[in-house]
Amino acid sequence: MNIRIDKNLLLTPLSKLVNITERRSIMPILSNILLSFSKETLTIYSTDLEISAIGRVDYPSPVEKRVVVHGKKFMEILKEMDQGDVDLDFDDSTLTIRQKQSEFVLSLHDPEEFPEVKEIGEGEEFSMAGADFLEILDKVSFAVSSDETRYVLTGMYMAGAADKVSVVGTDGFRMALYQKDIPGLNAFKGVIVPKRSVVEVGRVVSETDTIKFTIGAKHIQFSTPSITVISRLIEGSFPDYQNVIPKTNSNVAKIDKAKFMKGLRKVSTIISKSEPIKVTYNDRTMEIETESEIGRGKELVEITYEGEALTMNFNIRFVMDVVSHIDGESIFVKAPSTYGAVLFVGENEDNYKNIVMPIRV
Repeated sequence: MNIRIDKNLLLTPLSKLVNITERRSIMPILSNILLSFSKETLTIYSTDLEISAIGRVDYPSPVEKRVVVHGKKFMEILKEMDQGDVDLDFDDSTLTIRQKQSEFVLSLHDPEEFPEVKEIGEGEEFSMAGADFLEILDKVSFAVSSDETRYVLTGMYMAGAADKVSVVGTDGFRMALYQKDIPGLNAFKGVIVPKRSVVEVGRVVSETDTIKFTIGAKHIQFSTPSITVISRLIEGSFPDYQNVIPKTNSNVAKIDKAKFMKGLRKVSTIISKSEPIKVTYNDRTMEIETESEIGRGKELVEITYEGEALTMNFNIRFVMDVVSHIDGESIFVKAPSTYGAVLFVGENEDNYKNIVMPIRV
């Protein structure tokens, strides 16, 4: 069987799907992709059993054929080919890829051994612009935990209300909450989507896509006209994020974002990424101090401040993450008088809230 196809028709979807293949060789078949040629469409399947993806290419094949081939190696070969058509020759056990003076042979596997990839048939559905989803992902994913011992926190929480979606990420020491207006959105119960799944969706969609979400009993599906990603959901109870957000913090500092970040970067030069900084608020200045085996650093930043003199210690990486993700020119830092969560919000950005827990010293 011979198929001639433009290399980019294969390479474009393949480069998006191959990252989902299993790399740890627990099940060698999961390092492969399934190519399904039909008289109307070429469909590409990829899975690691936790996440699955389906890519669709408008390519009418002269024959119908299903083949399973190593995903990453096939992609790397196609990348090195010249622009234009490549010839794919299939027999029972091998795929031969030819173009001009180049010829590569890859082993094929039995398509019956490839796990079945099922789309969600029924569930709660809503749609979102790709640009909105990518914005949400950027605003929240950095705060999601990577600690498997607190498994429920390794996912991004999503809940829907009328015309609004709330998305939360937390690792127990910090939290990011982003609320986005989605006209026409109906309320749906909160679900926890693994961080890796939403990151993979962020890789394969573009700002111009419209993403259709389908939420099933144990899975969630993200669909565009060309790519579908199906992910399992994390089971368990997500923390009550609304009660975590402080509402009565009375000590409020208004800080120029650029000066704040510059000050943090300066003092970070003599410590590691996760070491503490000491922050002291006075009437007109915020003092950022740090110390390590290498030496000491201090930076004064002008602020507008209402409240009592305070000193707090923070993980510097947590603060830098928050400051870098807040838009606008100014940041409000709202702190309690005793130990507790500190709220960071951007000026005129009520839909985006970050909290960071100080470090007890």
